Amino acid sequence: MLTNDYIDVSIVLFNSLKWLDKFFDSLERQEFPLSKIRLLVRNNLINSNDSEWIDAYVSKKKHLYAEIVFESGKNIGFGQGHNSNLLKAKSNFFLVTNVDLEFESNTLVTLVEAALADREQVAQWECRQKPYEHPKHYQPQTGYTLWCSSACTLFRTSALQDVRGYEPKLFMYGEDVELSYRLRDRGYILRYVPKAAVWHYSYQEAGEIKPLQFFGSIYANVLLRCRYGRWHEILAGFVLYFGAIFMPQYFPSQRWGLIKNFFSIVAATPYFLLTRRKSNNSFPFRLWDYEMAREGAFFPQKNTNKEEKLPLVSVLVRTTPGKTERLKETVASVLAQTYPFIQLVVVEDGGDSAKQFVEVIQDEKIISFIDYFPLEKIGRCGAGNKALELSKGDLVCFLDDDDLFYADHLETLVSSWLQDKTLGAVYGLSYQIKTDIIDPLAWKYKELEFSVVYRQPFNRYLMWHHNYLPIQTVLFKRALYENYGGFDPELDNLEDWNLWVRYSLKHDFKLVPKVTSLYRVPANTEVALERQEILDSYYAKAQAKHALLEVNLSPVEVLNAAEQLSRELYVTVLPTKSLRRILFSLPGVRFLYYPLRKIVNKIRLIRARKG
Repeated sequence: MLTNDYIDVSIVLFNSLKWLDKFFDSLERQEFPLSKIRLLVRNNLINSNDSEWIDAYVSKKKHLYAEIVFESGKNIGFGQGHNSNLLKAKSNFFLVTNVDLEFESNTLVTLVEAALADREQVAQWECRQKPYEHPKHYQPQTGYTLWCSSACTLFRTSALQDVRGYEPKLFMYGEDVELSYRLRDRGYILRYVPKAAVWHYSYQEAGEIKPLQFFGSIYANVLLRCRYGRWHEILAGFVLYFGAIFMPQYFPSQRWGLIKNFFSIVAATPYFLLTRRKSNNSFPFRLWDYEMAREGAFFPQKNTNKEEKLPLVSVLVRTTPGKTERLKETVASVLAQTYPFIQLVVVEDGGDSAKQFVEVIQDEKIISFIDYFPLEKIGRCGAGNKALELSKGDLVCFLDDDDLFYADHLETLVSSWLQDKTLGAVYGLSYQIKTDIIDPLAWKYKELEFSVVYRQPFNRYLMWHHNYLPIQTVLFKRALYENYGGFDPELDNLEDWNLWVRYSLKHDFKLVPKVTSLYRVPANTEVALERQEILDSYYAKAQAKHALLEVNLSPVEVLNAAEQLSRELYVTVLPTKSLRRILFSLPGVRFLYYPLRKIVNKIRLIRARKG
């Protein structure tokens, strides 16, 4: 629960009149007591006719807050404006926020409670933005991230003072990334808190390109490379910049603006080179991004109708003895879900080693229901069927003990299903992570490569041909289990593929084009090949079972399926199966199979997109 601590709320105003009413209305509807808020206002429009009006507007609200400190001055930019407010900070926590947003009623309470629960090393807690969530990756089980947006973010005041606030040489855009890198360089941890949300109206429409943001972000990226990047990353930054000059224009005067901007970059480069940081921390640069970007950045999150009854979702987790540590991460990603109505079912196949852990989280009452059921060893299918039997939700999804949900996984899929309740299932995109497991018992591992392997829109016939649905991506009606049963116990592998084939015979599925989950595959080539051989051995068994089923396709569906299948398969004269057989028969070249298979899949993807 909240303490009696105050928080400082820092805002910087510049042409902000149209946002003020909605911003203050949402702030004043907060569950957090206004009497514990010190409002620090920096107005960057000292010569504006609006300045006196803003001063009067803010002054009228002084009785609502613990204190309001108002200052007007010349336009010193976003970061410097908050630095000016930081000099007046008195509280343990310092909230930096834009005014072109609205808080949800529990935003500040959620942020402060997260901050109070964290250890001193955590310096920053970032809000989730709606309707367009920032697409950067974060650790789903902890919320740890490499950088935080400053649209709405809470700092530990002492940490922000320790690094002396924002970089004054960055006027606007990129200053939040630079600050995040500097905090991590000093040993601090940054967290993303998706349950603390704001509605940020920075985009008028999906994919909008704003000139000021375009120039400011590119400018900052090049200079941040000079301070934190390796020498080849610095060179790449300038190459990318010149490339941007000659690329097609998104708006008038783009090319001329980049040329003028370049001289400012040259002038600032010596300062950033002289302040270079040598650190063991990771300071990634991915073209103009700073972190891996999740696909689906502009998939909109709709404001849920509060009067609409939301369905209970059952999340079914299968585990086995000795995997409690990895189970903890998986369950943590469920507990972090932004969707409010969840039944978590944990079924342990062959023991009860996870019992104590589950009992602890049952007491925390973070989600609606938590059920745990230990079994004698009966196999993957038996454990899955027991979990299905225990499920109570209208909607159901699986999450194996080495997979993870991003915090918005259920919210995104349920929202999509509510738009068309006739659908049997909806499914999202997912990262496949090549993982090097160092210690399986302690669950120490290294994540080596992220990729989205499956982007296939629903096609009933292609589902018969091959599985394109990682198990944790699918949210389906429980009625499908009631009508068609659970896993086939004769399939110890590919049991989920057989399940989707049967469930999709008479019911449509729908792809939601946003990455909302992650699953792991072995990074070790030998382990991966052994795993693939097992799956291949079950492929024929699964196909034989599918041959006994009957599917009805319209002539149009048949033609579309044939066309799509031809695009996917017409890549090389040599089939993948034959390629694998040849490589496996030659000593010393088995390792080539997966790289070649990856190339083939890339070609298939390109051909499919062209089609």
